[in-house]
Amino acid sequence: MIHKFIVKYLLYLGRWQLSTPLIAFILSIFSGVEGVILANFIGGLIFFWLDKKILEEKKDKLLQKYLMYLFRWQLTSITLYPVTQVLGEGLFGVIIAQIIGGLIFFWVDRWIFTGKTVPIFWEVKENIICVDCKQETVRGYRIVKAIDYDRTKDNLPEFRCEACSIKKTNKLRERGVQV
Repeated sequence: MIHKFIVKYLLYLGRWQLSTPLIAFILSIFSGVEGVILANFIGGLIFFWLDKKILEEKKDKLLQKYLMYLFRWQLTSITLYPVTQVLGEGLFGVIIAQIIGGLIFFWVDRWIFTGKTVPIFWEVKENIICVDCKQETVRGYRIVKAIDYDRTKDNLPEFRCEACSIKKTNKLRERGVQV
């Protein structure tokens, strides 16, 4: 799971470098804030589709997500403009700005495309009786918190054996809980 996340993150940082030639070209024509804003707008139009693929965007509300994404690209002006002012508007300054932007905005883009803002928290307990099958087991599981699911204040937590936990997780998915 962590390996897959790291691969996606590195892929995303590499993707940010794909927009470097575009931004460097636009900044050679339009300097200053106007050039950065125009470059980010054009970059958002072009790279939305690639970022969508990298971050596994869900198909619902595509137009809304696209407009949010274009707005998000304008936020990169906050990182791009100051860096290019210090390091120059040449290729080196834009590359450094893109690396900084990629490190910061991965999290924003991930939220836009997947809606995932809360990691799934599990609790594991030793030597339990499964609440579903009533069997004793060495280890029991329960989901404590996920998107649209919060059992952090549950006074009587329900632990399940591995098989029943898988069934419960599938039922939660059927209800639309992102686990």
